[in-house]
Amino acid sequence: MLKHAFLRTRTSNVAVLRFSLFAMLGWLLHLSLAQADTLPLPTHWAPTQLSNSLSFDLTSSYTGQQYRIVLDLPHKAPPAGGYPVLWALDGLASVPMMEVARPRPPYANESAQWRKKVGEEPAGLIVGIGYASGVPFDINARAQDYTPATSAKTGDSFSTKHGGADAFLKFLTLELRPLLAQHFELNPEKNTLFGFSYGGLFTLYTLSTQPQHFQRYWAASPSLWFGEHQTIKQLPDHLTALQQVHTINRVMITVGTDEQFPASFASAEQQAKLQSRTMVDNAERFATLLQQTGLPASKVQFQRLQDHDHEDMLMHGARAVPAFAFAP
Repeated sequence: MLKHAFLRTRTSNVAVLRFSLFAMLGWLLHLSLAQADTLPLPTHWAPTQLSNSLSFDLTSSYTGQQYRIVLDLPHKAPPAGGYPVLWALDGLASVPMMEVARPRPPYANESAQWRKKVGEEPAGLIVGIGYASGVPFDINARAQDYTPATSAKTGDSFSTKHGGADAFLKFLTLELRPLLAQHFELNPEKNTLFGFSYGGLFTLYTLSTQPQHFQRYWAASPSLWFGEHQTIKQLPDHLTALQQVHTINRVMITVGTDEQFPASFASAEQQAKLQSRTMVDNAERFATLLQQTGLPASKVQFQRLQDHDHEDMLMHGARAVPAFAFAP
């Protein structure tokens, strides 16, 4: 049974943990784009794997897409009520960074003090949702899954298929979650949804339209510009319903100042793009509107990080969200 897999000892020679986060992401992207150009490699070399993690592929009957699910396993038995779960979108990119940041059982050469500290850390399950293509960001698949239906101009210059957010939420809650519940003791009242960019848009769209499915939400650099800013424009229509939901206990919305107000613009095209998308203004406005539902500032937090651009916010969020998700 998977729920016993956490008892396996983590190995100490996992090369991925020796890379910086920037180098690791660059390496993954390089492999995904340039595999056909590599020279012959030794046959005994094997793909890199995260310690104490499992993965499997699953085709959804709701979306028709094929996913690669990465499970970063808990380090100890479940607490009373079951494991809290962190549901991480863009899982092939985000989970490796979460694994570096989260508390881990000690290696053989570490001190008794560290053993005691880790033993006191809360246990939780991280579920990374990626795509069977194996690339960290499957541009077209995520555009389809993470965006709501719209009759407006999408504003997306890369992908042509959008509007699958409702079907993707059904995949998460009606297909993947019951499957994992067959193997892990999951706490139905401790689910955190993490998303970046389009994933952050999906996170806030889910919060505003079907908030009953998760209790904590982390939206990093949400792409609220999609569909001519429709998700934030429609939020006031959902505020009355949100006031009746008492299960939401933490919301974090983050954005980098350089996503709208960089020190300088690389080109006139970039300037027009950033000024039209108003990433900072939208994120702050969404947080302010949520607070108007009666949720206190301690539950709805907004962070605007100086000298951070769009990609920085993925790394910031992936590093911080495990503690956010698994804290009491």
